[in-house]
Amino acid sequence: MSFSKQLLAVFCSLSPLFAHAAPDFGRFLVQWDNDLLTGSDRDYTNGARVAYIQDLDSNLASHNWLQKGLYRLTGTEGSGLFDDYRYRKDGSNRFSWGIGLTQLMFTPDKPSAPVAPEGERPYAGWLGLEFSLHVKNESSASSVTLSLGTTGTNSYAEDAQTWIHEHLSDSPTFQGWDSQVPGELTVNLHFDHKRQLKLDTWTSDWPIEVDGYTEWGAALGNLRTDAYLGALLRAGYHLPASYTTPRVQIGSYGHALFNEKPNDSPYSIFGFAGVRASAVLQDISLDGPVFRDFDTGVDREPLVGELLVGFGLRWKEADISLSRTIRSDEFEGQNENQQFGSIQFRIQLPW
Repeated sequence: MSFSKQLLAVFCSLSPLFAHAAPDFGRFLVQWDNDLLTGSDRDYTNGARVAYIQDLDSNLASHNWLQKGLYRLTGTEGSGLFDDYRYRKDGSNRFSWGIGLTQLMFTPDKPSAPVAPEGERPYAGWLGLEFSLHVKNESSASSVTLSLGTTGTNSYAEDAQTWIHEHLSDSPTFQGWDSQVPGELTVNLHFDHKRQLKLDTWTSDWPIEVDGYTEWGAALGNLRTDAYLGALLRAGYHLPASYTTPRVQIGSYGHALFNEKPNDSPYSIFGFAGVRASAVLQDISLDGPVFRDFDTGVDREPLVGELLVGFGLRWKEADISLSRTIRSDEFEGQNENQQFGSIQFRIQLPW
């Protein structure tokens, strides 16, 4: 059985686990990262993600075993000082669940080289499914995501890139995919916590609205093991209640992030900017598989910084955003830092 059929079988077998949904409309989310949007074709060269997010009943007893298991990892049940830092008790909790499919693609700069030249990123691809649980209140939101996937030829990264270059762009075909990071099944847990920045007390007289959040998170598994800190600010007219991570991120949210009253205006126009710093312990695209012997030819940098800028538009229950990310070197000897653009589209569905 091909891996794509195995993924479909896993998805079908686990989808009944998300049967206890609240009577709210679901959100469909499409995210696309690509460095062609910034005039390059290298490193993290393409990322694509589709996801569906739906509210859950607030009664924990109605949740299935996977939802309950993920809920225990959100940090919402504790009562100590550290637990309050993880998830501030502020109003009643609301729940959402999500499913998603993500593909990531990495290449060197020179398409004709059979292997990645020195100072350039090795070939790598990843394809995986995700199952997430989100908990939020008036000022905090915590998410836990389980991702299952694979690297290597079963990620179909080479097939996707070749098709895109042949049909959607005039870019050359990359010749070194035979040297990509080999196949390994991956299992990862992803944790994300956001704390709202309440800025309305000193911006209430401004002609525009300003808000944002701080964030921290971590990942544990053979796909990626890391921890990060960051923040994001938004400014504009009629800011939407929903914050959505404006680029591909496993488990990223698509509902109203905090328990805020939705904006009465049918439209929103806003800009945003964010920063993030990550400490990386394992990255399968740079370190190679955990359970197989493979030399990628590069040494990963332990600390990575990012700057994000962009703008968004909303009309009723649909919104779109465009953004640009500048990322510091991810491996020693990297010729240039990474820049890529992101497009995101989100819409509320009538079911």
